[in-house]
Amino acid sequence: MKRSRTKALWAIVGLLALNAVLLAAQPGLAFSNGLPNNVAAYLFGPKLVRAEVVLKDGQGLRDYRIDRGVIRATSADSITLRERDMSLVRIEVAADAEITFRGRTVDLRRLRRGMLATVIRDGDAPAIEIRAGR
Repeated sequence: MKRSRTKALWAIVGLLALNAVLLAAQPGLAFSNGLPNNVAAYLFGPKLVRAEVVLKDGQGLRDYRIDRGVIRATSADSITLRERDMSLVRIEVAADAEITFRGRTVDLRRLRRGMLATVIRDGDAPAIEIRAGR
């Protein structure tokens, strides 16, 4: 029994030492809070098709939906994307949505067919943010 505890303790010490070496060598490889630091970049990077992220804050549960694709069409209050899996999705856009093109605030009318866009909305509500680029 004592021998197995000693082995477990040494295994934990070894893992902590490995984590310290990884942190010193390359911060992106180390673990914090149990997950690699680059998980967000991987999940929300260029391979993203769509995602649903559920968070709990002071107001309760928040269900964010994120869609990424090529703009097929825009209207005064909506955007249509063709996502990487070839599905078409039409998303209503809130009147006060934050819309940016290459980091600059623009009007929805400035977005054109063929641009790449990431759209964020709270559940099934109209989009609250659109980030577009070429």
